[in-house]
Amino acid sequence: MSTRNGPHARANATEDSRTGRTAGTVGPASTGSKTMRYSRAEYAKVLALQDEVARADADYQRFRNAYMEIVQADPTHEVALAMIGADMDRAHARLQALIGLPRLPFTHEPSAVMRRELQRLADEKH
Repeated sequence: MSTRNGPHARANATEDSRTGRTAGTVGPASTGSKTMRYSRAEYAKVLALQDEVARADADYQRFRNAYMEIVQADPTHEVALAMIGADMDRAHARLQALIGLPRLPFTHEPSAVMRRELQRLADEKH
């Protein structure tokens, strides 16, 4: 939406809009810097997405820590490991989807990778 004409045109006027050039073009009155600007709606979406990514990362870390705690405390509790592992895999997939990473067909689930790594560490201790 253009703010060039209308009741707030004077308040939102910039050097580029006064001279008739489009924003970001290099000219004698322009400094040449192309700064990215967000509208209010876009900025609100960016902030909401950042909060959602932070929440998804916190969920993944919480499930990961719970999984590690159960593996260290009672590695034979397969039901708890399977349930928390599934939650951890879902949280990891959600985090990847929010970030924009595609699901690759031949990747291992994070819980399976962590289970193998923790088993290897436990075997090295004994």
